[in-house]
Amino acid sequence: MSIAKQISRLAQHSAIYAISTAIQKLAGFLLLPIYTNTAYIASRSEFSDYATIFAFTAFMHYFYAYGMDSALLRYFFIGGRDRKTVFSTTLFVLILSSLVTTGMLLFWSVPVAQALFGDGSYVLFVQLAAVTLFFDVIGNLPYLVLRAEEKSVQYTLLRILRFFLELGLNIYFIVYLKTGVIGVMYTILIASVINFLITLPISLRYFALRFDAALCREMLGFALPFLPNGIAFTMIELIDRFIIPAVLDKDALGLYSANYKFGTILLQPVLAFRTAWQPFFLKVSSQENAKTIYSRVLTYFTMIAGLIIIGGTFFLGDLLRWDVAGFTFLGQEYWEGINMIPIILLSYLFLGMYMIFTPGFYIEKKSKYMVIFTGSGAIVNILANLYLLPRIGIYGAAWATVLSYATMAITIFIAAQRIYPIQVEWRRILQSLVLIIAGMSIYYFFPLALGWRIGLFLMMIAAFFAILERSERSAVKSKVTKLF
Repeated sequence: MSIAKQISRLAQHSAIYAISTAIQKLAGFLLLPIYTNTAYIASRSEFSDYATIFAFTAFMHYFYAYGMDSALLRYFFIGGRDRKTVFSTTLFVLILSSLVTTGMLLFWSVPVAQALFGDGSYVLFVQLAAVTLFFDVIGNLPYLVLRAEEKSVQYTLLRILRFFLELGLNIYFIVYLKTGVIGVMYTILIASVINFLITLPISLRYFALRFDAALCREMLGFALPFLPNGIAFTMIELIDRFIIPAVLDKDALGLYSANYKFGTILLQPVLAFRTAWQPFFLKVSSQENAKTIYSRVLTYFTMIAGLIIIGGTFFLGDLLRWDVAGFTFLGQEYWEGINMIPIILLSYLFLGMYMIFTPGFYIEKKSKYMVIFTGSGAIVNILANLYLLPRIGIYGAAWATVLSYATMAITIFIAAQRIYPIQVEWRRILQSLVLIIAGMSIYYFFPLALGWRIGLFLMMIAAFFAILERSERSAVKSKVTKLF
């Protein structure tokens, strides 16, 4: 199969996964007008409670999974083991470890609540999060199987089902019952249990009463380095949720968290890309042209991400302030943070680049080194937050995120070129970066009316199109023609 066809297949699966990823987050976006409406969640300070427990849950996910999800994918493709044995061994290990971790959280829920919220009365938040995490980590295994089988449509349909479930439950608890933030926790737990039950047939298809101790040790050797790596990554993504209230206040955290959600518009396609990317690069790793494929993917990713960043920079503010039947997509009390959103968008460009340089560490079983890159990013993030927050407020946290992901991308690139070098298309990468910087600079230093921004964005599209080679431009024109 040609490089173009293989990358096209990656793009098709990424696009389908993008629907899934967008759907998963869509409930949060649709409900943000409610979350930021004081009739349902009384204040920025109360909204910050939601941000805090969300950050804690995301952080604890890595202690529940500790890299076994990545290990399962690797040994499905590389290692010569029977897939049922790989799946069953993973399942047994995760059930045991998740039960232990959940039990510990339930036992120490009061001091954990005290540490997170400064108030032991939040104990129910911690308990609900612990039980949800158990069902989530076990319920995630069927999705890993679907990714390995490249059944992106079935994967997406299941995610869409969960979306409608969470949306309905959120409306019931928050709008109808007016339970506040705790209603979000009830929603997530119920959805997690139902998701576990619905996907159980997929697990049973690969389940067997087998436990391979030697395989388990090998998988743990590959997986465990992902735990500190995951902790460091989560610190980059979420540590600011704990630093902001300490340096500024809870009100600032509520403002930052609400606007940050819209900065994750680029994170969604990045996560969708990662979902397709891992099984893809493992599958093609044995091909002679694998490195050429990886290099071309980096180029295309940078260009597509650049268009998303520029488009989001130019138009998101207008969308969030748009009044629809008395509702705006973002409550007016939160508008003062809108201008930080493009900075968050930029940060996820570097995260995507980091992901594209990971294949060598999977293929060569060098996962233990990945914590160096995320660890460096985490240190930069903490130091940048502490330095910038007192000086430029919540914008400091946004720039800290950019600096940390850029650090990760640069450090992994340097190391990857030593153990698994690829030929980077520097000219096209740099041209794309120049266009991104130009677009953001115009937004911040030369504010333009909407009509001018539309015209400029069309010019940017033309500029990115010009970066493509002649054969690539012909392929794009052919795809667009087929769509219309």
